[in-house]
Amino acid sequence: MSAVNAAITTAFDYFFAPFAANPWLGMVVISFVTGFVLLFIFRFTSNQRGIRATKDRIMAHLLEVLLYKDELGLVLRAQGRIFANNFRYLGYALVPLACMIIPVAVLLVQTELRYGHRPLRVGEEAIVAVKVRSNATSLDELSLSAPNGIEVETAALRMPAAKEVDWRIRAAAPGNHSLRISVGGEKFTKQVVVGEGSSRISLQRVGAGDWEQLLHPGEIPLPKDGAVVLIKVSYPGASLPILGTQVHWVWAWLILSMAFGFAFKGPLRVQV
Repeated sequence: MSAVNAAITTAFDYFFAPFAANPWLGMVVISFVTGFVLLFIFRFTSNQRGIRATKDRIMAHLLEVLLYKDELGLVLRAQGRIFANNFRYLGYALVPLACMIIPVAVLLVQTELRYGHRPLRVGEEAIVAVKVRSNATSLDELSLSAPNGIEVETAALRMPAAKEVDWRIRAAAPGNHSLRISVGGEKFTKQVVVGEGSSRISLQRVGAGDWEQLLHPGEIPLPKDGAVVLIKVSYPGASLPILGTQVHWVWAWLILSMAFGFAFKGPLRVQV
């Protein structure tokens, strides 16, 4: 799984690289690709003839309700058929939706890596949290060291009940820095990005579980049997500026990808 994650992350690095200075342009392009690809998947995995026929039946029964609104029996029967055809329509959508789950999940996770959080600015503070296994050695053995571009401002805050140790750090110089964590003779690292603009931000370095790797692919997973199971840096959240306000990237992606999808629906002759 780690090799697959690394390959996917590298591919997305190349995709997003031209848009580092203009996040909105990157969002428009990824939304364009999303709308087109998902519509393409829907076109070739759904029963287009069945969807078209079901939509026609729903429309016919709606007209029946309008035309015979004074006939209670006919109206109730038409409404029942509308209800049944809506379920039939949803059934036709299940297969394409199942086919979309994995590509959409990968897309969302990879986009979150680049748009969900921003690098630390010089002078900003963050919390570094390290969690160890429940059967690990004493938290007193856990230590943190930082390179010249990062200052460790506080002593370790140990929380035995949570098996966690926290420190507060301060960004001192731009760059991609590597924190070093030591415990019981084992050594672990965690990337910290300092700078302006947007960048790939790995919020957490997680263990080797497949599900954890899927959700946090920004760095190679921690050793499977290592004492440390999680290293997290509290980066500031990121947003996209628009008309004097800020919007989370998910809303921009959702609206734009739907708009592009509906724009392609006619030329690709897709029944949705």
